[in-house]
Amino acid sequence: MSESGQASVGQILRNAREAQGVTVEDAAVRLRLMQRQIEAMETDDFESLGQPVFARGFVRNYARLLGLAPESLLSRMEGAPAEPAAVSQAEPPQQRSWLSSPWLILLLLGLLLVVAIPVVLYLWLNSEVDEEPVSQVPTAQSRPASQTPPIPAAASPAAAPPVAPAAAVAQDAPAAEVAAPAEAETPAAVAPAVASSVLHLEFGAEAWTEIKDSSGRMLHRQLNPAGSSVEIRGQPPFDVVIGNAAQARMTYNGRPIDLKPFIDVTVARFTLEE
Repeated sequence: MSESGQASVGQILRNAREAQGVTVEDAAVRLRLMQRQIEAMETDDFESLGQPVFARGFVRNYARLLGLAPESLLSRMEGAPAEPAAVSQAEPPQQRSWLSSPWLILLLLGLLLVVAIPVVLYLWLNSEVDEEPVSQVPTAQSRPASQTPPIPAAASPAAAPPVAPAAAVAQDAPAAEVAAPAEAETPAAVAPAVASSVLHLEFGAEAWTEIKDSSGRMLHRQLNPAGSSVEIRGQPPFDVVIGNAAQARMTYNGRPIDLKPFIDVTVARFTLEE
């Protein structure tokens, strides 16, 4: 018994062992300890068990073997620290990453600004240099544009001299017109003395015609389209050639002419007398 009248830790352990009929040898075997270690715990000789941590561990295991509450016995132990487990419960110092350092973040931001500011300044200055020539280009182009209108004005005097020949031509024109009626009067005076005959042709299909007068002058020579007609005046006899003659109808001075006797294959060749 202790001085306070309460049973010591060793007495509680021994009484519990004896009450359960467990010998010291059996307890040592079951706890895998030596008998002297069992006896040291029952006599409260905890210093012989070594470090207080080991002593408290032995008492905890012995109490559990006997069915006792280890906490109440550990709180009564003398000669051992009340909280031997404080060493095991101590949290290891946290390792702080260098990436989370505020000084490092500030340093990185500073480096970023040092690099970014010159780049932005360089781009800004170059953009101003590039914009200046662009603004001057329209000015340089606008000057020739403004000077372009005077060019036709300068060329207009050079174009003026041809007007004078035009006036000369206009002055010569009356002379030509005067001479023309004079020449036209001669045939008009001769025409009544010559008797002319009339040939009239109508074409139901495309046909070629060639007609000469008594002097051999060609009066008519062309390809006549279908549905067309032609009237020829001249001095007989007429030498007539008509291609595709079967599709042509002809009158001579109002008198119909039958072309069938003159057709050879498709061409009619004949002479019309007076």
